[in-house]
Amino acid sequence: MQEKAPLKIYLAPLQELTDHIYRSAHAKYFTGVDKYFAPYIARQNDGSVKPSHLRDIKAANNLNYPLVPQILAGNSADFIFLTHLLQDNGYDEINWNLGCPYPMVTNKGLGSGLLPHADRIKSILEESLPKIQAQISVKMRSGLNSAEEIFQVIDVLNDYPLEEVILHPRIAKQLYKGVPDEAVFAGAQEMIKHRLVYNGDINSLEHLERLNELFGSTATWMVGRGILKNPILPFILKSGSLTDDDKLVEKFRNFHEEIFLNYSKNLSGSSHLLVKMEKFWSYFCFAFPDPHKTLKGIKKAANISKYELAVNENFRKLRLTPGPTWSGAWS
Repeated sequence: MQEKAPLKIYLAPLQELTDHIYRSAHAKYFTGVDKYFAPYIARQNDGSVKPSHLRDIKAANNLNYPLVPQILAGNSADFIFLTHLLQDNGYDEINWNLGCPYPMVTNKGLGSGLLPHADRIKSILEESLPKIQAQISVKMRSGLNSAEEIFQVIDVLNDYPLEEVILHPRIAKQLYKGVPDEAVFAGAQEMIKHRLVYNGDINSLEHLERLNELFGSTATWMVGRGILKNPILPFILKSGSLTDDDKLVEKFRNFHEEIFLNYSKNLSGSSHLLVKMEKFWSYFCFAFPDPHKTLKGIKKAANISKYELAVNENFRKLRLTPGPTWSGAWS
């Protein structure tokens, strides 16, 4: 019997959240992530790329951790342009986004909007791959409107040399509602010739253990919102324990302080900063004993001083309970 590959954890790309400031701070204070995936870059109507997107993938902003940038492309010209741009910035693996579920993207035939069109996916790969040197991986949903779409896409992907395929088994129309379709992932697992990575709602060690029983040949797992809720989760998933490290709360606090400080340098005005941090606390709050009350205090903060008081109060209440499992809250 072939020995199973070691468990790997990837950080999923989430627009406006897992940028280089977040990624760098996470890699500095926590362990367990084998690859960080950057939110997609795309060409604008005039053919250029947003300066903020270029800044996010700049090598100097992504030191000391492995990063895979992601592209959003609906034709071979954009695919080739963006991959060449990333190659010129030193990247040898690039991820193609076939998973973004939001209508502002899919209505343009991008992200999950390409999944009903296996012929277009084939054409893009056929025209693009001979003209690039980087290894390509694909991140996708199970379909735009129907999970049947994925199996036609897999038929196409099997014909091309890909690093791996990351599958979030929801259709785009679900966004993040309902539950991932495990039967679809199992069907894809049987059919695909590439390494298949599971993505979707991994929030605890118990959940990963159950998925591991269902999909025994899968050894790589992409986690997004679960890590935003609990930045220590990758360590827990790999070690099988919360550990008795009494410095974990301190690490979480330092992690928060680092992203707060760096966003304060990069954002204009305190109101912009408070809105940004509130987005993070909509996830952070789940690591605290009373998520609703934790987030409420952050939302009520009308200025930086009140925000800092709310943060101090939240962390004062946070206590870790060592143990073999983690079920959504530390206390």
